[in-house]
Amino acid sequence: MKKIGAGLQFDVYDLDKSHVLKKPKKKYNQYLIYLKWAPYLIFVPRKLSRLIANANRDRDYATNYFKKNKFTKKLLGNPKFTKEGVIQNKVDPLGNVFGRSVEEDKKLVDKYVDFVISCWKEGFADRIYNIDNNFGVDKKGNIVLMDFFEISTRKSDVQNQIKIKRWEKSAWYRFRISRRLKKYYKEKMESSLTQKNLNKYWDKK
Repeated sequence: MKKIGAGLQFDVYDLDKSHVLKKPKKKYNQYLIYLKWAPYLIFVPRKLSRLIANANRDRDYATNYFKKNKFTKKLLGNPKFTKEGVIQNKVDPLGNVFGRSVEEDKKLVDKYVDFVISCWKEGFADRIYNIDNNFGVDKKGNIVLMDFFEISTRKSDVQNQIKIKRWEKSAWYRFRISRRLKKYYKEKMESSLTQKNLNKYWDKK
């Protein structure tokens, strides 16, 4: 299998025309990735170890949660949990889709916000908000949470995310979103991801 991507938690392989396989990354390689991102961590090994442990804890928690609970599988690209790792449908990352036109980008933001609320109805929420890298679009144009290993399943956690506008602290919002889209995204998120809507939709599938 050809390796087509990698992150902190997984290496991603091209399984077939329609699927990818995500294999858990070995801890040694996780250390190398973090040191590449933040070389100063070599001087604070306890912090580095803690960051790796937290990432693996998040991965294991999400894996166990979705193994044990019923959910709308297409939201996560119809994942299958195997001994080797996680098999998911191939999707086109939103980072590849944004930038075609202002109006198309706005429609994509609208679909993303609707998707977030769909996840709320299922009782979970992404907590990173890097929508260019962690979300994608399938062949039917549906939004998919590709990286579902950093989630919140407690309503109180999501309430806090709304309170602090966690999406404005994401790397995508701070560094990668286009200027022409930033204002629209900010206003759409603030008007839609509210405490009122959370109370209305949370775990109401």
